[in-house]
Amino acid sequence: MSSQTKQIELGSDSDLRLKMLICAETDVDTLVNERLENIQTLFNEEVSAPLSALEQNLRAWTRSHLQTEHIQQVLDLSTKAKDDFSVLVTVGIGGSDLGARVFHEIANHPYHNLLSTSERGGAPEVYFTGDTFDPLRLKALLDMLKSRNLLHKTLFNVISKSGKTGETLATLMIIQERLKQELGEWRNQIVATTGLTDNSLLYQFHQESSFYGILPVPNGVGGRFSAFSPVGLFFLAMTAGSGETPEDRIQAAVEGIQRADKNFQQPYAHPNNSAYHLALWLDSVEKYYGAGSIVFYNYADNSRLGEWFVQLYTESIQERGIGSNVIAAKGPTSNHSILNGILAGPKDKAVLFIHWENLGDDLTIPKGNEGNGLEAFEGLSMNDSQTASYRGTEMDFTDKDIPNVTLTLPKRDISNLCQLMRTLMDTVAVKGRLQELHLTDGESMPEKELTYHQSAVEGYKKRTEQIAREMKRS
Repeated sequence: MSSQTKQIELGSDSDLRLKMLICAETDVDTLVNERLENIQTLFNEEVSAPLSALEQNLRAWTRSHLQTEHIQQVLDLSTKAKDDFSVLVTVGIGGSDLGARVFHEIANHPYHNLLSTSERGGAPEVYFTGDTFDPLRLKALLDMLKSRNLLHKTLFNVISKSGKTGETLATLMIIQERLKQELGEWRNQIVATTGLTDNSLLYQFHQESSFYGILPVPNGVGGRFSAFSPVGLFFLAMTAGSGETPEDRIQAAVEGIQRADKNFQQPYAHPNNSAYHLALWLDSVEKYYGAGSIVFYNYADNSRLGEWFVQLYTESIQERGIGSNVIAAKGPTSNHSILNGILAGPKDKAVLFIHWENLGDDLTIPKGNEGNGLEAFEGLSMNDSQTASYRGTEMDFTDKDIPNVTLTLPKRDISNLCQLMRTLMDTVAVKGRLQELHLTDGESMPEKELTYHQSAVEGYKKRTEQIAREMKRS
């Protein structure tokens, strides 16, 4: 390790832990301490603030796990729907889609849809659509459901806070037409998860004639921060399988979120307050190392978490012409694709590792195959081999002065996943204020905080609609 770097470890063995390789220049000085104190003071004021204030500032997501009315609505509807339907299709894009995909990939069996209904514990098959205008998968999905005589047993959860998202609503119109053609009715197979105002077309449809169900996208909760609202929790509850109930899953999620929230309330320098330490590290590697990209290296065989973090970080932090890109990677798969570029390419990347100590049900690599080149792994579990691969990669990056940080979790399960996701949300919140995205003309104006806005996306939407109209006229 270079004399210009040092490594520190934070956290306790039973909780999410943080290990960082940092540049010497990033030592917390008096000025940084003062900034962090001011930032934490602003966040601490929210603890006693009314929910309406958090809604105005788009930070109501920090209380999603406390909205017992919303959670009960999720439980009531999911319990009923699990009895009525055999298939769940999530229709959404961006934050209305990615949270559920993460939950599916980590909380459910890797071959969920190939299991029998009894093997799934009564959980429905699950599919995703509505995130593109490309017709290939949507047509194939509807055709497949019809050919298997499942179309009438399929629940479509259409998710859009505005109720006007082009890709999602276009998909709904296709689904509506197909259901009417095949079954004569469509509304009793739709759940709308949307803003409960007349501004939402989905809400207007429901008011005209009720859907099977409707769930709120709460005020003050942006899409990329919505996983712990009904947007994500309904999927988590619906797919509860053998030996667990929807309540069990929601409780596990809430427990993880509560641990993260408790840690975030600790003083910013506390060893367990990973969000502040990680935000400062991210800010420092951008300023002192020149990191134009953060490689999110999830050391496990699941990729959706990385895709979720790409949206969370880049949509929130890339403002006013600054902020790193995020490259989603997974270990050791990505060691055979982008690792060489990290080590031998431009020195413009920093690495955020996610290390799961216990990946779940394990396998042991057999012994007795001498001379096959696998002597180092014979008799070792796959879980331990994965850990060895993570440690080897982290040590190699460290020796070559690639800035890296590791978030270690004791087990890959719902509770730890939700603690991780909430910690990353809090990290982004702190990072945004380190970039002074809450300031307008030097004054703190949380209601205009750029971390929670994304005005740049409006351009593509308007141009797409304009071109679509022109195509219809031509």
